[in-house]
Amino acid sequence: MGSFALALAFAALVTTPVLTGDDIAVLQETRTPEQARPPRDSRKHATVRHVALLKNTSNRPVRALRVSVELYDFFGKLLWARTVIPTPSALGPGETATLSLSTPDLDAYRKTRYRFEYRPATPSR
Repeated sequence: MGSFALALAFAALVTTPVLTGDDIAVLQETRTPEQARPPRDSRKHATVRHVALLKNTSNRPVRALRVSVELYDFFGKLLWARTVIPTPSALGPGETATLSLSTPDLDAYRKTRYRFEYRPATPSR
């Protein structure tokens, strides 16, 4: 029973992503209104195409990169959030990736915050 618990703890350790934001930087960000489609549903709102260029600023590769994009109002209230996987999701030192997602066009939006989650790449053997 003890070896099973040890194996389970090791599996959790190996599959748990490293949460840090110092190794990834946002180089550029654009928000472009998406072209309106004929409304099928009057409850649908306008959308914005959000695109960001990310760079691995560390001296080690990262893999399984995921980015949480959060939109805030002037007072710091969270308005909307999504987690996306950029392309590519594995970056060597100095390499870049792009993320693109559709966000709602919120009148109160003032600030974007990014949270990065990734695993350090394992060295080749």
